[in-house]
Amino acid sequence: MNLPFILNVLISVVFIYLILSLLASEIQELITTLLQWRAKHLKDSIESLLSGGSSQESRKVKALMNSIYNDPLIKNINQEAHGLVATGFRSLTRIIFPGNRKGAFGSNQSTGPSYIEPETFSTVILDCMGVNHLTDKLVEIRLEKFARRIIGDVVIVGDRIEATPNPTVNTDTPSTTAGDIWSRAMGLGIDLGSDDRFYHLVESFESIQSDYRNRLAKLSTSIERMGESLDYFLSSYPENSDDRVRTFVDRVKRDKLSLFGQNNERAWITGGLEPTVSDIASLVDKGSTLHREVKSRYDNLRSDGEMLQARILSRKATYLQQCSGLTADSLAKHQPSEEEEQTCLGSALNELTPEEFRIYQDYQIYQRVDRTLDHLPKSLKESLGILARRAQSKTNEAGSTVQHFQTEVSTWFDRSMGRTSGVYKRNAKGVALIIGLVIAMFTNSDTFHIFSRVSSDDSLRKVITDRASQIVPANEPGGSNVIRRDLNNLKEQTQEVLSDIPLPITWNPRNLSQQLDCPYEPKTDDLKAGQDKIYSLLTEDQWNDLYRACLGVQSIPENTPLPMQIVQMIGAKPLGFLRMLSGWWISGVAIAMGAPFWFDLLGKIVNVRNAGTKPKS
Repeated sequence: MNLPFILNVLISVVFIYLILSLLASEIQELITTLLQWRAKHLKDSIESLLSGGSSQESRKVKALMNSIYNDPLIKNINQEAHGLVATGFRSLTRIIFPGNRKGAFGSNQSTGPSYIEPETFSTVILDCMGVNHLTDKLVEIRLEKFARRIIGDVVIVGDRIEATPNPTVNTDTPSTTAGDIWSRAMGLGIDLGSDDRFYHLVESFESIQSDYRNRLAKLSTSIERMGESLDYFLSSYPENSDDRVRTFVDRVKRDKLSLFGQNNERAWITGGLEPTVSDIASLVDKGSTLHREVKSRYDNLRSDGEMLQARILSRKATYLQQCSGLTADSLAKHQPSEEEEQTCLGSALNELTPEEFRIYQDYQIYQRVDRTLDHLPKSLKESLGILARRAQSKTNEAGSTVQHFQTEVSTWFDRSMGRTSGVYKRNAKGVALIIGLVIAMFTNSDTFHIFSRVSSDDSLRKVITDRASQIVPANEPGGSNVIRRDLNNLKEQTQEVLSDIPLPITWNPRNLSQQLDCPYEPKTDDLKAGQDKIYSLLTEDQWNDLYRACLGVQSIPENTPLPMQIVQMIGAKPLGFLRMLSGWWISGVAIAMGAPFWFDLLGKIVNVRNAGTKPKS
């Protein structure tokens, strides 16, 4: 037994495994797509991540999952196939498989993505919890406090400046140690109520805060404008002023330097204008003091927001009636399309002033955020707290605090999905083994019989090895890697060379007679039929001939059912059937190893066969 013979036998066996593995991969991919295993496994893994593995808060987790899957970023990566065939096939699977029905992946959705980028997940979950919006509102509150810390608790009333009631400050007994301009002036006996310079300063600060609230200016720009306004206010006092004014100006300058620093860099810290990661984690906890402080601002908008919402809904209904030409009663029965809904809503929103639109938008955002925070599981809050402490140590690096927190959430999700991927691969390998065993049984792929046939039949072995060499470009650099990366190319190439290869598989009489060692000889007509259809199955006459040959009888007893005939054949040839079962098991395990594995191995064996043995040095 020389090396070329052994290599040719190995090539033949590996090639047959490759063909069967391709069939298994097609079946597994079809089942995976049909049952949405990847999408469902991803969704179950995210649920487990958010719940911390506990089932006690399943209702909250499911509500949060619906919010995540309803997010536009997640919807956009869920690419459904469209068309009559695809749509009809999905409708059929929804009837057969309950897990494919609408609502399985968010509201009114029956399909979901099979993979979510960690960055996308962190963005979506933080957006669902309203982290960015709550943080912006917190900064808005702190900017207002920072402004009042500079100018004092004052408001413009007509053409005068008046102090606002503040229970924390005793206005009847001014303190000369107070840091705001209004208190400094009162402590020195200076009346700023009718001072035009202070009036313009207060007016400028209110304009700066309004621009920031309406997103017309960034925070850094707002800080710079505050510093410039304060400098202009101080420079407006002449140098030859009396002692009280000079003392007042000097104290305000020192206060300004203490708050802003040389280049406004200190204002971020003294004003708390860049929230810490701990602040962000507290914002999503409805029981925290920080969240209640932010919520109070939204509560102030509640009456205006509800009134604007009712007005928008009324105007939207009016526009829908105009577009559809229906009355109010008929409109209640008519279900407008999503496009009509959005168009009419946009028309209603266009009627709002910029300030009304901001109030309406803030109210809508907080309503959504408030509902989401109600559904935050306790385990998720604890996880966010841990991630916040971890991100806190990285806030000295470049980038905003929210970005650091988002990065930690992204890393947390990525590591969890890495473990989940391992679980899915193990489950997929188990399914592949089952599919491999089923294919081996239904195709009668007996490894012992395959090895026996290719080792004893020179012509069969030559045909298979020649065809196998055609799909493995051994002399082309990188060709193996190209085909291995794209199994579709491999499937197409194997289909081209399979048309005339009589593989030693399937339930035909020749294979069965050799597997069971029965003295069965096919008839001339059977041989002709076998040439026309090399994978033909047993006919009734062929089975009867095989039965008589295996049992050594001349005729089949009357009224003997087929199951009983099979039992009799097993009793007559127990070793043959045992070897057949063992061959199926080996073939099933081999098929489960996957087409890429066998293609890679086939390429290496073909290369060794073509190159020959390496000569001695």
